[in-house]
Amino acid sequence: MRNRTLLVLILLIVSSTMISSLPMAISLGVNNKEIDQLNISALSEINTTITINDFPGSLTNWTWAKDQGYCTGSGTLGDPYVISNLFFNTSTLNDNSLSIRNSLKHFIIRNCEFKGHWDYAGIQLYNTSFGRITANMMYPTTGALVWLYNASSNLIYNNNASAGYYYGILIDATPGLTQMNQIYGNVINNNSDAGIQFRALGSQLNLIRDNTFWHNPYGIEIGSFVKNNTILGNHIRNSSICGVRAYSLSETNFIHGNCFFDNALHALDDGLNNEWDDGNKGNFWDNYSGSDADNDGIGDIPYNITGSAGSQDKYPLMSCPTPSLPGIPGYELYIVLLISACSIMGIILFTHKRNHKKYK
Repeated sequence: MRNRTLLVLILLIVSSTMISSLPMAISLGVNNKEIDQLNISALSEINTTITINDFPGSLTNWTWAKDQGYCTGSGTLGDPYVISNLFFNTSTLNDNSLSIRNSLKHFIIRNCEFKGHWDYAGIQLYNTSFGRITANMMYPTTGALVWLYNASSNLIYNNNASAGYYYGILIDATPGLTQMNQIYGNVINNNSDAGIQFRALGSQLNLIRDNTFWHNPYGIEIGSFVKNNTILGNHIRNSSICGVRAYSLSETNFIHGNCFFDNALHALDDGLNNEWDDGNKGNFWDNYSGSDADNDGIGDIPYNITGSAGSQDKYPLMSCPTPSLPGIPGYELYIVLLISACSIMGIILFTHKRNHKKYK
């Protein structure tokens, strides 16, 4: 009787864990309809655009923003300004929902939702550094979740940059520099143009790593004159046009350690000296036809990249090196959880039955 009670208790715990994981699974594969149905009751609604301009003499600087109740903190590394738990409902207003301009203060934007205008971004950083943007999402009306414009040394991580009217994240520079930003761990799905677009001269020395791209026309676009960026460890799937597109005069960008699955075209390179491996390892291509005679995990012949550059991945990977779980659509992740839970239940039942027979 005691063993049976313990068995029932274990089964209940496993089932509860599986059920409690369902909201997380759904959020990873969020689509337009699901976004509209998300519960925003825990967020404070903002019906006006906010511009924080820290240029000397500006009346709408960080002090003003704190007085308005838009943020907390003091702007230092140890006590950054924090903007959090806001729902920006600004789809009828012709401006970015939240814009930080001319700032060198430390700040965090987290757990916010943006129902912005189709021609603008949820978050714009202009001439701004030392920002952290995390755990945010946007609605389909919004042009992009994040627009970096002459902005450097910012971190953008663990956001849902999906269902944008144009882009998930836009990296822009002219006439200045947008450099040394890190964009990692984001889910970037179902945008109408590209998951991430590098635009114009001055977008350089940025790191795009460990993101998941699903169902975008382009996973990543590298514009003309864009150079010296690193694209590493990303999963790029189901792009309807191209996984990574490097335009003419893009130069010396490094693309390696990524996994390409089920794209209409995995990669197209019309640039100059873009590198598709690091000299030891390249990318995983699901249509690679070469062999690996010595079983070192590296294909024996190069993978040819489409485009006028004549580029090659000289060290194509035979298996994908990065976890695929963050990119699994919600219903598929739930199936994974269900199968795992059933497997655990089966093991418990088998063990219980065997022990019962042994001591009967």
